[in-house]
Order: sequence, then C-alpha cells, then structure tokens
Amino acid sequence: MSEQPQAAVDHKHTPTQVHEVSFTSYPKLLFIWPVIVFGILFYFLAPAMNPEALGWMYIAVLALVFLTLGVDVERNYAIFWLVLLAMMFFLGMWLKEWKQITIFGDIARMLDRLDVKYDRALGLAVSIVLAIPFSVMLGWSRLNDRWRITHNEFEHYALGRMDDSLGRGAKTIRTSYPDVLELVLGLAGTLTVYDARGKEPLRKIEHVMFLPFVRAKLNKILEQTAVTSTTSGEEEEGS
Repeated sequence: MSEQPQAAVDHKHTPTQVHEVSFTSYPKLLFIWPVIVFGILFYFLAPAMNPEALGWMYIAVLALVFLTLGVDVERNYAIFWLVLLAMMFFLGMWLKEWKQITIFGDIARMLDRLDVKYDRALGLAVSIVLAIPFSVMLGWSRLNDRWRITHNEFEHYALGRMDDSLGRGAKTIRTSYPDVLELVLGLAGTLTVYDARGKEPLRKIEHVMFLPFVRAKLNKILEQTAVTSTTSGEEEEGS
C-alpha cells in the first residue's frame, strides 16, 4: 500500500521524454515577413498616425530586411558596427559642442526636407505581392526541406519521401548563429552535424527557425540516448 503513492510521485516528476524533433530549413526569402506584416498593419494604423513617422518606420523595416537578405552580420561584426555608430554619435556631439559643426543636425534637416509620407495603399500592395512568393516558399520548404531527428537517425524528407538518412550513432550536434539579423527576425541559425570526433561536418542545415527551442528538444533526445546507452552497457557487463 505504501509503494503506490511513491510510484505516483516518481512518475509525476519524471521529465517528459522527446522521441523525435521535426523542423524545416527555409531559404532567405523567409525573412521578408516584416515587410508583409507591417504593410498590412500600417494600412489600418495610417489614418490615426502621423504619415511621416509611419514613412520612416516603413523605411527602417525595409532597410532591416534588405540587410538581412543581402549580408551575414556575424556577432563580431555586429559589435564592431555598434561601437562604430556609438563613436560617430559622440564625435558628432563633440563637434557640435566645441566646434559648432552640426553634422548630424544637417543630415536630419536634409532628410526632413524630403517630406517623406507613408502611402498606405502602396504598403498594402507590396505586402500582397510579396505574400504570394512567400506562401509558395513556405509550402515548398515544408515539402522539400523537412528534417526529422530521432534517437537513431537524421532523416531528410522531400515531397513526402525520405531522400536522405544519416545513422545517429555517436555524433556531435552544434548550433551557430552566423547572422545576428536572422537571429533577431526569427531566432534562426544553423545546425551542423559532425562525426563522433566533432571535426568533420556531415550535414549543415541552415536557416532553422526558433533554433534555441529546437536545440532544447535535441538536448533531451541526446540525454535520453546517453542514458539508454549507459544502461545497456551496464546490463552487458552484468551479464
């Protein structure tokens, strides 16, 4: 009678086992989603907001998306650019205070004279046009670049069939974030599978969305595999 409550408590605190992890690798077109979302959002906000402020916000979104699509900003590069921008800002403040040279003020006044205004119809049209290839890309990636990782295998599926399989064995999985902008726009990064020594890359899976959460599930699978392997080894030694 006393063993049943204890068994129930043990079962309650047993961590949830993860038997497989499924995710999709997307092309860079995935990161145009802010242009689509903000174009639709600004269409409804435009009547109640300053059109000039919305215009500059839309330009900022476009600049962020273009940079994400065009360049890979590594962590060190991102830190360098942040430090450089900070130095330029303090240099501008120093020139204004001590030399009466208003570089940033002149640039701001020049931009203000452009009289930028957000066109809600244009923004919505851009969102609708981009939503078409974006939707096709999502569907195509789900059919052709879907990965499934279990205790035993790394499987790649294309058009509903498994076209590549890599035995799990003793391998090393590493995650990296080669582009800070992709990390900002989708928590996206690269998942690389190495051999048992961790030197030779066997598979490189890029643009995995929400990679920290995928990695957390993979860690559970790896932990369960390690526990299972240790238990099997102990049973063999005992026999």
